[in-house]
Amino acid sequence: MGGKSLRLAVLATFGFALLAQPAQAQRVDFEKETHFRCYTISNQTPQPARTVTLQDQFLEATLSIDEPKWFCPPTSKNGLSLEEPEEHLTAYDAPWPLEPDLSVSTEDQFGPRTLRVIGARELFVPTQKLVGDLGFPDRLNHYWCDEAYGPKVGQTVTLDDQFGADNVRVERPRRFCNPVEKVSEPGRFRIIERAVHLTCYEIFGPQKTVAQTFGVLNQFEQDAFTITSHQLLCVPSAKLGFTPILG
Repeated sequence: MGGKSLRLAVLATFGFALLAQPAQAQRVDFEKETHFRCYTISNQTPQPARTVTLQDQFLEATLSIDEPKWFCPPTSKNGLSLEEPEEHLTAYDAPWPLEPDLSVSTEDQFGPRTLRVIGARELFVPTQKLVGDLGFPDRLNHYWCDEAYGPKVGQTVTLDDQFGADNVRVERPRRFCNPVEKVSEPGRFRIIERAVHLTCYEIFGPQKTVAQTFGVLNQFEQDAFTITSHQLLCVPSAKLGFTPILG
Protein backbone atom coordinates (compact mmCIF):
# COMPACT_ATOMS: atom_id res chain seq x y z
CA MET A 1 0.00 0.00 0.00
CA GLY A 2 1.39 3.47 -0.91
CA GLY A 3 2.37 5.94 1.83
CA LYS A 4 -0.53 8.32 1.20
CA SER A 5 -3.07 5.48 0.97
CA LEU A 6 -1.78 4.02 4.22
CA ARG A 7 -2.05 7.40 5.94
CA LEU A 8 -5.62 7.80 4.72
CA ALA A 9 -6.52 4.38 6.07
CA VAL A 10 -4.93 5.07 9.46
CA LEU A 11 -6.63 8.44 9.79
CA ALA A 12 -9.98 7.00 8.81
CA THR A 13 -9.72 4.17 11.33
CA PHE A 14 -8.47 6.42 14.14
CA GLY A 15 -11.00 9.14 13.40
CA PHE A 16 -14.02 6.83 13.35
CA ALA A 17 -12.83 5.20 16.60
CA LEU A 18 -12.64 8.57 18.31
CA LEU A 19 -16.05 9.60 17.07
CA ALA A 20 -17.48 6.46 18.59
CA GLN A 21 -16.18 7.39 22.05
CA PRO A 22 -18.68 8.88 24.53
CA ALA A 23 -18.37 12.64 25.01
CA GLN A 24 -17.48 12.23 28.69
CA ALA A 25 -14.19 10.54 27.68
CA GLN A 26 -13.01 13.97 26.52
CA ARG A 27 -14.59 16.05 29.29
CA VAL A 28 -12.99 19.48 29.78
CA ASP A 29 -13.90 22.09 32.40
CA PHE A 30 -14.44 25.00 30.01
CA GLU A 31 -14.63 27.58 32.82
CA LYS A 32 -11.64 26.59 34.96
CA GLU A 33 -9.12 25.85 32.22
CA THR A 34 -7.08 28.88 31.15
CA HIS A 35 -8.26 31.19 28.35
CA PHE A 36 -5.64 33.12 26.37
CA ARG A 37 -5.77 36.37 24.43
CA CYS A 38 -2.97 36.46 21.84
CA TYR A 39 -1.13 39.70 21.00
CA THR A 40 1.24 40.39 18.11
CA ILE A 41 4.91 40.56 19.13
CA SER A 42 6.15 43.67 17.36
CA ASN A 43 9.72 43.70 18.71
CA GLN A 44 12.15 41.18 20.23
CA THR A 45 15.77 40.08 19.97
CA PRO A 46 16.50 37.80 16.98
CA GLN A 47 17.26 34.25 18.07
CA PRO A 48 19.00 31.36 16.28
CA ALA A 49 16.71 28.73 14.79
CA ARG A 50 16.16 25.57 16.83
CA THR A 51 15.23 22.08 15.69
CA VAL A 52 12.29 20.37 17.37
CA THR A 53 10.40 17.13 16.88
CA LEU A 54 6.64 17.37 17.43
CA GLN A 55 4.03 14.63 17.71
CA ASP A 56 0.31 15.19 18.24
CA GLN A 57 -2.89 13.35 17.34
CA PHE A 58 -2.70 14.46 13.68
CA LEU A 59 0.98 14.82 12.76
CA GLU A 60 4.60 14.00 13.55
CA ALA A 61 7.45 16.14 12.17
CA THR A 62 10.94 17.49 12.77
CA LEU A 63 11.20 21.15 11.87
CA SER A 64 12.99 24.41 12.57
CA ILE A 65 11.59 27.01 15.00
CA ASP A 66 12.62 30.63 14.54
CA GLU A 67 11.11 33.95 15.68
CA PRO A 68 8.10 34.36 18.00
CA LYS A 69 4.80 35.55 16.53
CA TRP A 70 2.24 36.02 19.35
CA PHE A 71 2.33 36.34 23.12
CA CYS A 72 -0.75 34.96 24.86
CA PRO A 73 -1.41 35.88 28.51
CA PRO A 74 -4.14 34.26 30.62
CA THR A 75 -7.40 36.13 30.17
CA SER A 76 -10.58 36.42 32.21
CA LYS A 77 -13.67 36.03 30.01
CA ASN A 78 -16.92 37.57 31.27
CA GLY A 79 -15.60 37.93 34.81
CA LEU A 80 -14.35 34.37 35.37
CA SER A 81 -11.46 34.14 37.83
CA LEU A 82 -7.96 33.24 36.64
CA GLU A 83 -7.17 29.86 38.18
CA GLU A 84 -3.54 29.81 36.94
CA PRO A 85 -2.25 33.41 36.51
CA GLU A 86 1.27 32.19 35.71
CA GLU A 87 0.16 30.37 32.53
CA HIS A 88 1.35 32.21 29.41
CA LEU A 89 2.04 30.93 25.90
CA THR A 90 4.33 32.15 23.12
CA ALA A 91 3.49 31.19 19.55
CA TYR A 92 6.25 30.38 17.05
CA ASP A 93 5.76 29.64 13.36
CA ALA A 94 5.79 25.85 12.93
CA PRO A 95 4.10 25.02 9.59
CA TRP A 96 3.62 21.45 8.42
CA PRO A 97 1.28 20.03 5.74
CA LEU A 98 -1.67 17.81 6.61
CA GLU A 99 -3.04 15.41 3.99
CA PRO A 100 -5.92 14.96 3.73
CA ASP A 101 -7.82 17.79 5.42
CA LEU A 102 -9.72 16.70 8.53
CA SER A 103 -13.25 17.30 9.77
CA VAL A 104 -12.90 17.76 13.54
CA SER A 105 -15.84 17.68 15.97
CA THR A 106 -15.25 20.04 18.91
CA GLU A 107 -17.04 21.62 21.83
CA ASP A 108 -16.25 24.70 23.93
CA GLN A 109 -18.12 27.46 25.80
CA PHE A 110 -19.55 28.67 22.50
CA GLY A 111 -21.14 25.27 21.84
CA PRO A 112 -20.47 22.30 19.56
CA ARG A 113 -18.71 23.07 16.30
CA THR A 114 -17.33 21.14 13.33
CA LEU A 115 -14.05 22.50 11.99
CA ARG A 116 -12.17 21.88 8.77
CA VAL A 117 -8.47 21.57 9.68
CA ILE A 118 -5.98 22.04 6.85
CA GLY A 119 -2.45 21.99 8.31
CA ALA A 120 -0.18 22.98 11.19
CA ARG A 121 0.79 26.65 11.54
CA GLU A 122 2.20 27.51 15.02
CA LEU A 123 3.76 25.89 18.09
CA PHE A 124 2.54 27.38 21.40
CA VAL A 125 5.21 27.11 24.10
CA PRO A 126 4.69 27.59 27.89
CA THR A 127 6.31 30.87 28.90
CA GLN A 128 7.09 32.67 32.16
CA LYS A 129 6.41 36.40 32.24
CA LEU A 130 9.22 37.93 34.31
CA VAL A 131 7.01 40.22 36.38
CA GLY A 132 6.24 40.02 40.10
CA ASP A 133 6.12 36.58 41.67
CA LEU A 134 4.82 34.67 38.64
CA GLY A 135 6.59 31.33 38.32
CA PHE A 136 7.12 29.12 35.31
CA PRO A 137 3.92 27.35 34.13
CA ASP A 138 5.20 23.79 34.50
CA ARG A 139 1.71 22.24 34.33
CA LEU A 140 0.80 23.75 30.96
CA ASN A 141 0.67 21.86 27.66
CA HIS A 142 2.63 22.69 24.57
CA TYR A 143 0.17 23.07 21.68
CA TRP A 144 0.59 22.57 17.93
CA CYS A 145 -2.02 24.73 16.27
CA ASP A 146 -3.64 24.00 12.91
CA GLU A 147 -5.35 26.42 10.57
CA ALA A 148 -9.07 25.78 10.91
CA TYR A 149 -12.36 26.99 9.46
CA GLY A 150 -15.89 26.68 10.80
CA PRO A 151 -19.11 28.49 11.77
CA LYS A 152 -18.66 31.89 13.39
CA VAL A 153 -19.67 32.62 16.98
CA GLY A 154 -21.05 36.16 16.66
CA GLN A 155 -20.97 36.95 20.40
CA THR A 156 -19.63 39.91 22.36
CA VAL A 157 -17.57 39.05 25.47
CA THR A 158 -15.54 40.99 28.03
CA LEU A 159 -11.85 40.11 28.21
CA ASP A 160 -9.63 41.25 31.07
CA ASP A 161 -5.89 40.48 31.20
CA GLN A 162 -2.62 42.11 32.25
CA PHE A 163 -2.82 44.55 29.36
CA GLY A 164 -6.36 45.83 29.92
CA ALA A 165 -10.08 45.08 29.71
CA ASP A 166 -12.09 45.23 26.48
CA ASN A 167 -15.42 44.25 25.02
CA VAL A 168 -14.67 42.27 21.87
CA ARG A 169 -16.71 40.51 19.21
CA VAL A 170 -15.84 36.82 18.80
CA GLU A 171 -16.22 35.69 15.20
CA ARG A 172 -14.78 32.83 13.16
CA PRO A 173 -12.44 30.06 14.37
CA ARG A 174 -8.92 30.38 12.94
CA ARG A 175 -6.88 27.76 14.82
CA PHE A 176 -7.47 24.40 16.46
CA CYS A 177 -4.66 23.37 18.80
CA ASN A 178 -3.74 19.85 19.88
CA PRO A 179 -1.60 19.18 22.95
CA VAL A 180 1.75 18.06 21.56
CA GLU A 181 4.82 16.20 22.74
CA LYS A 182 7.97 18.20 21.96
CA VAL A 183 11.55 16.94 21.81
CA SER A 184 14.30 19.56 21.53
CA GLU A 185 17.75 20.33 22.92
CA PRO A 186 16.50 20.87 26.53
CA GLY A 187 14.84 17.43 26.49
CA ARG A 188 11.47 15.73 26.02
CA PHE A 189 8.34 17.61 27.08
CA ARG A 190 5.36 15.30 27.39
CA ILE A 191 1.67 16.16 27.23
CA ILE A 192 0.31 17.25 30.61
CA GLU A 193 -3.46 17.36 29.96
CA ARG A 194 -4.30 15.19 26.97
CA ALA A 195 -8.01 16.11 26.85
CA VAL A 196 -7.50 19.89 26.87
CA HIS A 197 -7.32 21.45 23.40
CA LEU A 198 -7.64 25.09 22.34
CA THR A 199 -9.89 26.65 19.72
CA CYS A 200 -8.72 30.13 18.73
CA TYR A 201 -11.21 32.66 17.36
CA GLU A 202 -10.65 35.96 15.61
CA ILE A 203 -11.72 38.89 17.78
CA PHE A 204 -12.63 42.48 16.93
CA GLY A 205 -12.68 45.40 19.32
CA PRO A 206 -10.63 48.31 20.73
CA GLN A 207 -6.91 47.91 20.09
CA LYS A 208 -3.98 49.01 22.23
CA THR A 209 -2.67 52.50 21.46
CA VAL A 210 0.50 52.15 23.57
CA ALA A 211 2.96 49.28 23.13
CA GLN A 212 4.19 47.43 26.23
CA THR A 213 7.54 45.71 26.80
CA PHE A 214 8.31 43.03 29.39
CA GLY A 215 10.70 40.15 30.05
CA VAL A 216 9.92 36.51 29.25
CA LEU A 217 11.53 33.11 29.71
CA ASN A 218 10.77 29.84 27.93
CA GLN A 219 12.61 26.79 26.58
CA PHE A 220 13.79 28.71 23.52
CA GLU A 221 14.83 32.08 24.89
CA GLN A 222 15.02 34.70 27.60
CA ASP A 223 14.12 38.00 26.01
CA ALA A 224 12.08 41.20 26.13
CA PHE A 225 8.90 41.21 24.02
CA THR A 226 7.02 44.29 22.88
CA ILE A 227 3.35 43.64 22.14
CA THR A 228 0.75 45.68 20.32
CA SER A 229 -2.59 44.60 18.83
CA HIS A 230 -4.59 41.54 19.88
CA GLN A 231 -5.41 38.89 17.28
CA LEU A 232 -7.09 35.82 18.78
CA LEU A 233 -9.01 34.49 21.77
CA CYS A 234 -8.01 30.88 22.49
CA VAL A 235 -10.52 29.00 24.65
CA PRO A 236 -10.32 25.52 26.21
CA SER A 237 -11.92 22.99 23.92
CA ALA A 238 -12.77 19.28 23.80
CA LYS A 239 -12.06 17.23 20.69
CA LEU A 240 -14.86 14.70 20.25
CA GLY A 241 -13.50 13.03 17.13
CA PHE A 242 -12.22 13.55 13.60
CA THR A 243 -12.51 12.03 10.14
CA PRO A 244 -10.50 12.60 6.93
CA ILE A 245 -12.11 14.67 4.17
CA LEU A 246 -11.62 12.58 1.04
CA GLY A 247 -11.89 13.74 -2.55
